[in-house]
Amino acid sequence: MKFRLMLIIIIIFSIFILFKKTNYENFTLNFHKNKIAFIFLTVGNIKQINIWKEFFKDKEDLYNIYIHPKYPYLIDKSFQKYIINKTISTRWGDISLVNATKLLIKEALKDNLNKKIILVSDSCIPIKSFDYIYKNVLVDNKSWFNFYKPNFNNGSREHLRRLYLFNEKIRKYIHITDQWMILDRQHALSIIKNKQLDHLFLKPRLIPDEMYFISMLHLINPNIKKQLKFKILNHNEYIKHNKITYAKWYDPELQKLENLHPIEFNKLKKNDLINLKKSKCLFARKFSKKSDIYKYWKYII
Repeated sequence: MKFRLMLIIIIIFSIFILFKKTNYENFTLNFHKNKIAFIFLTVGNIKQINIWKEFFKDKEDLYNIYIHPKYPYLIDKSFQKYIINKTISTRWGDISLVNATKLLIKEALKDNLNKKIILVSDSCIPIKSFDYIYKNVLVDNKSWFNFYKPNFNNGSREHLRRLYLFNEKIRKYIHITDQWMILDRQHALSIIKNKQLDHLFLKPRLIPDEMYFISMLHLINPNIKKQLKFKILNHNEYIKHNKITYAKWYDPELQKLENLHPIEFNKLKKNDLINLKKSKCLFARKFSKKSDIYKYWKYII
């Protein structure tokens, strides 16, 4: 009799514990959702700040913002709270851009709910809705890069020059990529932990921000390609810049091709609007502060 009573008590207690655990897990799923960390590497203020405010509206529990500005006093008052505590002086094409990005990443990693980290600039805008980006970015554990590996048959002379600044042993891991990327949390952690490899990128005229993160992942894990959203491209595919952040490098009306920096959007032309709307990219650049993109933005997304 005592044995049967004890057994009943144990069963009831087990059911109670299981019920509590199930409800706790449901509570966690409902109220502790994964987030995207948007890390802004800027000179001054975000140029199309009103678009970003509209983009983030009513999504407060799904994202975090971190800003590393060169000139903090230029940041919009409503966004100054997102400036990270530690900032450094930066220069174009310098290792300081990598170091500033890593400071942003370190801050983002402090929140365990930040599962993806997206790097954008002050001249970037989203060209897809927040819900679209959230759904597509968090669907897996892959990092996003628009990247390729230059060789004598595939690539620019400038990229090849930079590649050959590395010795032969290291060279096979080095790739060229857009600066703007989407990092999975585990990949970001891996890069931050392996800082002993940073000295490899301290070469003059290397422009390391266009190779550091993708190359670090290959150095850490030679089989990393399986964990990347997009396969390695050839040079012709790479220069389309149609994976993450759209950019206009060629103006068909002026028949002008830019090499160092993409063409800046001011007053948008009909063809620009069509290309932005058709693009599979999540973001686009470079938009000036005076650009009229805001009145077309909802049409584009």
